[in-house]
Amino acid sequence: MAPSLSPATGVPVIRRVLLGLAVLLLAVCGHASEDPAQKAAELQQLRHKIDTLQADLQASRQKKSRAERQLQKIEEQVNRTRRTLKKSELALTDVHRQLAGLNDRRLQAAGSLQHQSTELAREARAAYAMGRQQQVKLLLNQERPSAVGRMLVYFSYFSRARQAKIETMKTTLQELETLKSGIELKNQALLALQQERQQQVARLQAQQRQREEAVVRLQRHLHNQGDELKRLQQDEKQLQALVVSLQELLSDIPADGGQQKPFKALKGALSWPARGHLASRFGSARGNSGLQWQGVLIEAPEGGQVRAVSQGRVAFADWLRGFGLLLIIDHGDGYMTLYGHNQALYKEVGEWVDSGEVVGTLGASGGQSAAGLYFEIRHNGHPVNPLGWCAGKPAAASG
Repeated sequence: MAPSLSPATGVPVIRRVLLGLAVLLLAVCGHASEDPAQKAAELQQLRHKIDTLQADLQASRQKKSRAERQLQKIEEQVNRTRRTLKKSELALTDVHRQLAGLNDRRLQAAGSLQHQSTELAREARAAYAMGRQQQVKLLLNQERPSAVGRMLVYFSYFSRARQAKIETMKTTLQELETLKSGIELKNQALLALQQERQQQVARLQAQQRQREEAVVRLQRHLHNQGDELKRLQQDEKQLQALVVSLQELLSDIPADGGQQKPFKALKGALSWPARGHLASRFGSARGNSGLQWQGVLIEAPEGGQVRAVSQGRVAFADWLRGFGLLLIIDHGDGYMTLYGHNQALYKEVGEWVDSGEVVGTLGASGGQSAAGLYFEIRHNGHPVNPLGWCAGKPAAASG
């Protein structure tokens, strides 16, 4: 049966899904049977499913309201800015590390130069005190010619040794100059990165203000239309359809041979994806809508880390109405985990993630008024209670 999606998914999702599926095609090439004919058949089957999914998505696209389009656009901009900001912060950390290393080397070289200078000065004073006078004494004392020659050779050795130390000092001085130039360049790079980061922070703050205004407009629009319940129902249906479509599409792609324990063997031992307050529980009522929560909502300050609960492959990473910036990880054997309302997503479709790896940043995307993470676990498309899978509770981070 061909996979299908609800109309609300939209064209931007199509582009991300198809881009990621190209990566997944490579995964099939690496893990499929060595039989060329069978490999070609598997690839052809997957391509057919991708084409069908693309046709269904494009044919069933429904135009979003203007308020929804504005919110999606702004939150996608926030996502891009946040990702760029993270890269800048990583680059700043790296430059700081390199700068510290250069300064350590400079201190070592300066200490070595001081030691060399002290040793050379001591030898120079000793040579001055006994050098020429000692040679004159040897001649005046009429020592045996062989003894005189031997002593002169010794003096020659000492002279060459001092010359070698002088050359070493020159090399150390050159190293110090090189290190000084390197430190100046790193300081310039550090200043440029700091200025760039300040611009990115200012851009992010402006985008967040725009987002707040867009959320107000969306909530006003929903209130005026009186269709909050209808929208919630549509959001649940589109998420269910998306998960089923991805499940069917990925069923023919082999799991990674180096995978750790099967996901089902981790039941009760998974770590929570974020630290915070468990605001909504699985199966509890969603206000007065008559609907139930199919996952849990973890309230936490914006900007915190979102981590993968187990090893898996990113099956979806895009904005979805009602869930904002949503990440879906496929863990094999029909198990998937969903992470919604992120401020930023740090992984792309097709990428493999490890257990505990940071995959996003806590936020309130999708029109939420409070920051947090919406988290689901699904098996063969059906939601299961995360409290039965994760150990303890998502305790808030200590201050």
